[in-house]
Amino acid sequence: MIRRGASLALCSALFTFYPTGSAQEVFDDFNDGNDQGWERFSPLDIVGASSVFTFPEVGEGNKGYRIFSPAPPVPDAGPGRSFSFQSPVYEDFYVAVDVLDWVNEVDQAFGFVLRADNIGLGQTTGYVLNYDPQQASGNRGQIHFNSVTGEAAVETIGAADITLQTGHDYRIVVEVAGNTFTGKVYDHLDLTQPVVTYSGVDETYSQGIAGLFNYYRGGEATDSDIGIADSTFDNYYSSAQTPATIAEEAYYGFSGEPYAVALSPSNRSAYQSATDGLHAHILLPAGTTAAAVTLTLNGIDRTPQTTQVTEGNLLKVAYQGLEANRVYNAVLELPNNKNVGRTEWTFDTFESDFLASNEVMVIEAEDYNFNGGSYINRPLPSGFKESGQSVNSGDRAYLDREGIPDVDFFDYSDVAGEEALAIYRAWDPVNTQAGSSETANVAQPGGNDPAVNDTTRKASLDVGLPEYQVTGTRGGEWLNYTREFPEGVYQVYLRAASRATQSIYLDQVSGNTSGTNQSTDRLGAFLMPNMGIKSNYQFVALTGEDGNRIQLNLNGKQTMRLSIGTEDDNRVNNTTSLNYLLFVPATEEEVPQEATLDIAGSSTVNGDYTAVEGAIFEPGKITVPATASMQFFKILVPASSAGTFSIDSISVQGDTLTITYTP
Repeated sequence: MIRRGASLALCSALFTFYPTGSAQEVFDDFNDGNDQGWERFSPLDIVGASSVFTFPEVGEGNKGYRIFSPAPPVPDAGPGRSFSFQSPVYEDFYVAVDVLDWVNEVDQAFGFVLRADNIGLGQTTGYVLNYDPQQASGNRGQIHFNSVTGEAAVETIGAADITLQTGHDYRIVVEVAGNTFTGKVYDHLDLTQPVVTYSGVDETYSQGIAGLFNYYRGGEATDSDIGIADSTFDNYYSSAQTPATIAEEAYYGFSGEPYAVALSPSNRSAYQSATDGLHAHILLPAGTTAAAVTLTLNGIDRTPQTTQVTEGNLLKVAYQGLEANRVYNAVLELPNNKNVGRTEWTFDTFESDFLASNEVMVIEAEDYNFNGGSYINRPLPSGFKESGQSVNSGDRAYLDREGIPDVDFFDYSDVAGEEALAIYRAWDPVNTQAGSSETANVAQPGGNDPAVNDTTRKASLDVGLPEYQVTGTRGGEWLNYTREFPEGVYQVYLRAASRATQSIYLDQVSGNTSGTNQSTDRLGAFLMPNMGIKSNYQFVALTGEDGNRIQLNLNGKQTMRLSIGTEDDNRVNNTTSLNYLLFVPATEEEVPQEATLDIAGSSTVNGDYTAVEGAIFEPGKITVPATASMQFFKILVPASSAGTFSIDSISVQGDTLTITYTP
């Protein structure tokens, strides 16, 4: 379906501009199964590699807009590429679209064309915003703005290093005002704040049309399997009028479905007051007078303890049962919503006095052992102020302590990095930096923003220091930490940011910690989700093989090892910033009940799914009796496992369906 603020006239093959005006609103959800009102441009028709535009099912009653660019048979035609445009000519404007699916393994780019003109083979001008899933090796992506002349990118005017996770839906929005371009990426699981915001500045082109595109950007352009671009979009919106409030921004132009527009505490926020409670605002469709949502905290249904009040077009949800000094994983289920019916976020309620108390052990990632197993039990905060003045460089601090390779740490490098990456432990190859080691934004051509820091704790603020992190890690590297623990049962968290799903392990070192070839026992793993960028810090709990949080009985001197996976893996290399380990007294509610799976079946893909009778659940395997009435299945995964669950294989033998999975 396409909704417009003005009538549409079809354009010529090279696209004719229409006068600018105030009524330039375009919205298309593609649910009518066509792209009427769009102008397609298939540059490689001349060599028999025509673009393919289809409308796949993307959910019950919903369709998307899939653009497929095949590889050309000859290299002289340039890479596979496709374009689809709308007619309004914009100067300042706002444009948004959902990205639902893409082929992550090919070196492609996809996104918006902006202020485009003179559309044609080798002659298009304007700008593009595109996401490149293979910008760097190891499936590391980047999203950026480029100026375009003669259908070729001329200059990158703004960029953000971000890795989008396949299987997630994202909303990409752009605001163009004068010579400034601002881009934001939202995960559908949280439309209240972007995963990343970045900007660029350029004044080459002042107006033009907008639309969608993809193209192949690698070196094997004529390979029919590799030299392709394949991406699926939905819910396109553009307007000369920009959103008035953040509540409108993520889904500006939508109607008919409720969605969360404000969360407090916000996603990944740290050190929030428990007494302030939890609050969520749900924007209701026009004419709706009431609705109900469900709230789950750490796997426990808290809906009965919420208050839900409708005021105007807002449903206000409140929960006042938060407890201090906890990490919360929250899930809000929204009614009657096909696009964004689930909101997930995480926050904590740790208090400064609690973190500074003797019952808690905080281990900074950069405060690993030195001089062959030496340690400082409760070190003072140390480092350098912005002025360059050192703080606490004496015997009670780790500043510039030198570790011994293969004893205190293992790093693939044997030389210290440049100053910015060795600011805290200057003599070691372990990267210790004030903030994330990766640039988050390129705000000006040729200029980089400084590294992005985590929320600075009171202990560092009191002495004028930033938060230091360990960055630039590679799979298989490790760090040893020795401390003296008060006797107790502990829940363990890792405060970190990551742009790749991965396991970071916590081991206990036994025997001699001052020599090589140390013996270790595995305690658990921190299952890091993909947080998009390397500066979206959050707490990740230590879990066992079953994915449930575990408790550690500790007493006295212990040496812990933090390991980045088990082997050198390019996919996870240089994707993580480690801030600190947190050992807190465990409470019963911090360990949710054992997570269970369920499976439902239907005779059609969009039919009614009901529980499957006779399904057998074993660790890592589900066996299902497949019948004519149940040929399509949905695996229902608990919220605590949603970020890590993956299907490994599906096989059918006779009337039995077998699914193997990783929890």
